[in-house]
Amino acid sequence: MRLLSRYVLSRYVQPMVFSSAAFVAIFIVADLANRISAFLDREVGLASIAAYYAWSIPYFSLVTLPMASLLASLFCLGGLARQNELVAMKSAGIPLLRIVAPVLAFAALVSAIALGLSLNAIPFANRHRASFDEGAQRVTSGRRAQVVVRDVGGRVLTLAEYLPEQTLGRRATLDRYEGRALSRKVRAEEIVWVDSVWVFVRGETRTFREREMVVPFDSLAVPALTLKPPDLSRESRSADQLSHQALVQLIERRVRNGGEALRERVDLELRSSFACAAFVMVLLGVPLSSYTRRAGRPLQVGVCLLTSFVFYGAIQASRAMGWNGILDPVVAAWAPNAVFLAVGILMFRRAHK
Repeated sequence: MRLLSRYVLSRYVQPMVFSSAAFVAIFIVADLANRISAFLDREVGLASIAAYYAWSIPYFSLVTLPMASLLASLFCLGGLARQNELVAMKSAGIPLLRIVAPVLAFAALVSAIALGLSLNAIPFANRHRASFDEGAQRVTSGRRAQVVVRDVGGRVLTLAEYLPEQTLGRRATLDRYEGRALSRKVRAEEIVWVDSVWVFVRGETRTFREREMVVPFDSLAVPALTLKPPDLSRESRSADQLSHQALVQLIERRVRNGGEALRERVDLELRSSFACAAFVMVLLGVPLSSYTRRAGRPLQVGVCLLTSFVFYGAIQASRAMGWNGILDPVVAAWAPNAVFLAVGILMFRRAHK
């Protein structure tokens, strides 16, 4: 790496680190102010509060990454312009694209790292963070009551009680529907996971055809039931707490059951698009800094906050349209990036001239 590239990159990395830390700190303080009463009411200890916000740092870092990237690019290029260093570089025949190339490359690297972390690491941290909500850690290995789960082929499994550690359910009912009509019902005292198959114990099978038939049994294996033990023990979680693989499996399962899974598909695409937003905001910030080169840092912070407000607002609006089926999930997730990227490229071409 040339000396000039290292110098420009250092002018970007320093405010990037500072901006990220500052924005995360602001988010933590704002969240603490919102939750302090609940913490005091539940008499939560300082260690638990510290653990809660330690698990919150990955999520807050991801959320503030586009904003921090934009502010760092404004500080970097704006500082070079105010000190006439940018003019000197251009006078030496170095094009603007060559000057900012290390910054763009670093932003692309940061986006790639953010994408990798958003697949599994950040959802893992979010699960631990969510475990502190409402004052109790969510325990998925304990007893669950009144479990109702849909399966493929129009099957609905209902359990009065499920014990995950024993993979055993009590007072089980398996309904099979053909269209809207109930065609078959299996009732059993227990259901047990044996050799990768659910086995119903001590019950009866009731078939609804032209004439109703009832067949009792001591043990009945149902290999057509595709649900696995984790499907019964899994607590309901939001998409940001699911790993990439778990979210994909959830989407596939809901599609097999006849649903569209629009929300989950939008949130899955948003993981990739939001990680790439850091690069998009840097590309926008480079030409934007040319309009604020004579402004002080307070004005640059204001420009950053205003631009970020518009960007985050566009993401939420596009996300809502995707959830409601107005936009395709891919379009809903990537449209804000595409718009801001196009604006950034147009502004960059003007600044390059």
